[in-house]
Amino acid sequence: MRSTEQVRKIVENAHDEWGYKYHILPVVKNAAFLAKKLGADFEVVEVAAYLHDLGVSKKIAGEKGVEKENNHHIVGAKEAQKALKELGYSSDFIEKVVNCILSHRGRKGPRPVTIEQKIIANADAMAHFETFPYLLAFFVKQGGPFEEVVEDIYGKMQRDWEIKLTLPEAKEMIKPKYEAIMVVLESMKNYF
Repeated sequence: MRSTEQVRKIVENAHDEWGYKYHILPVVKNAAFLAKKLGADFEVVEVAAYLHDLGVSKKIAGEKGVEKENNHHIVGAKEAQKALKELGYSSDFIEKVVNCILSHRGRKGPRPVTIEQKIIANADAMAHFETFPYLLAFFVKQGGPFEEVVEDIYGKMQRDWEIKLTLPEAKEMIKPKYEAIMVVLESMKNYF
């Protein structure tokens, strides 16, 4: 018997605690909100939100060379397809979830077309703003001069705002956080 709870457990076990708690769960929360508000297929959105970053999970990324290739959407889609098949989901459902995962990146992969795909891409970007300290820590951990880290994260925030946040409902929800984060980052850039 398939269930979203089984999917959640797979994802929780695949990710480290911080990634699960400070990225996956905020994506799921935002995706669920948007799915209800916009009348999307809730189950597709919820499952895709849990699985969207399976390709960067601690369990998968090292095995598949994701760090070097930055192809986590492709690797994650394949892994999600395999897991959902084992759980007994229909091929039509799996295809919808896989397409959400493939299109969630914004710059890489296909552009989101369906409302479910758009919700996953938007919820992913929203999580970056909602848990900004986690994202900043992630960028700092990658290494490099601090100035480059600030520039990189500044660029990511702008791209998320300008490219990934395509739903007016998502932009409206996140706008105060976006504005606050940009004030802080622009302030830092004054010292470079």
